[in-house]
Amino acid sequence: MKTKYILGLFLSVAMATTTYAQDENLVENPSFEGVKGKLKKLKQINKAESWFSPTSLRADLFSEDAAGTEIGVPGNIYGKEDAADGKNYAGIIAYSYRGASPRTYVFSQLKEKLEKGVRYCVSYKVSLSDLSKYAVNNLGAHLSKKPFEVEGKKDIVLGPKYTVVKVEDNRVFEKRYSWESMCSEFVAEGGEKFLTIGNFDETKETKFVKLRKKADFRGAQVPMAYYYIDDIVVKIVEEGVSCNCDEVDDKEIERVVYSSNRTSMDGFTEEEVVENSTVYFAYLKSTLTPEAKETLDGLAEAMIKNPELKLNVFGYITGDEELAARGEEMHLDLASRRIDAVTDYLSSHGISKDRFDKDIKNTSDPESTEGTLVGKAQNRRVGFETM
Repeated sequence: MKTKYILGLFLSVAMATTTYAQDENLVENPSFEGVKGKLKKLKQINKAESWFSPTSLRADLFSEDAAGTEIGVPGNIYGKEDAADGKNYAGIIAYSYRGASPRTYVFSQLKEKLEKGVRYCVSYKVSLSDLSKYAVNNLGAHLSKKPFEVEGKKDIVLGPKYTVVKVEDNRVFEKRYSWESMCSEFVAEGGEKFLTIGNFDETKETKFVKLRKKADFRGAQVPMAYYYIDDIVVKIVEEGVSCNCDEVDDKEIERVVYSSNRTSMDGFTEEEVVENSTVYFAYLKSTLTPEAKETLDGLAEAMIKNPELKLNVFGYITGDEELAARGEEMHLDLASRRIDAVTDYLSSHGISKDRFDKDIKNTSDPESTEGTLVGKAQNRRVGFETM
């Protein structure tokens, strides 16, 4: 493959001489919302303002404005995904089996040159398409002083002397039901003003995972790793702080279980006991925590004292958990399993299951509308109401 840098005369965007604030994104049109003309087909990344392809095989641009077509949002030829930000996103080929299909890339000129020795946070959202047969690592961003020009439909492979910004563990991005964050820190050599996103490693050095087709999705799998790309950011990292990627992994989310901070229900009326017996769960879990069992012990005591007391039992999940169920069937019926865990525990106190009416609410009627970890934890619950 012949790869070289050129001056990029085809780029008409003038370089700004203004010094940007530290919190300002240096990427033009970071979510591909600005579009020139009407989108009609694949391989139209050049329709997105300030975005191009460095190879003759262009990347794709998807939009809600093209809904119902092969380039629609959320549904399109490669799967179904809502935009991470706005209503548009790009799509690239990061890998194909035995290199059968050339890779594609997205490329843009930054608002200003990067300054020597300054730390920058580089990030973008990535989602593997539903019909991809493979998932890979080595997704990265390359910042350069000059733009790429690649002759023909070929991969861009960079040697060890080039820096490619990747996540620290260079993990395989295999989530097909939501967006993940590629985020890392980059120290500029000075003068970098072009950003290119894709896979810059040899195929033999790219780790791949073969995936089964999702049971609930129509269409044939494509023998490649096809990724949607959105919400691209390059900004200065403030002195004395680290690059905050705002990405929380599943293990960290699991550790957050909402606590009502209630120590006792002594003196509560029967109705108050029922109202205050909501139990909370870890992310994607239906296992009762020690605090949940303590709460249910108090509810069981009230039910034993009043054999006529019957309850509606409501099961809830969060939007994140609902998305997870789209990609992993093991997470289906999570609200129902949470209800079962609660009623099974109450039944272990000698309470008949005939005294419970099961009502699956899923994501409806959330306790909290905040998108924080605590807010989401507050919505992973089972609640009660007297019948």
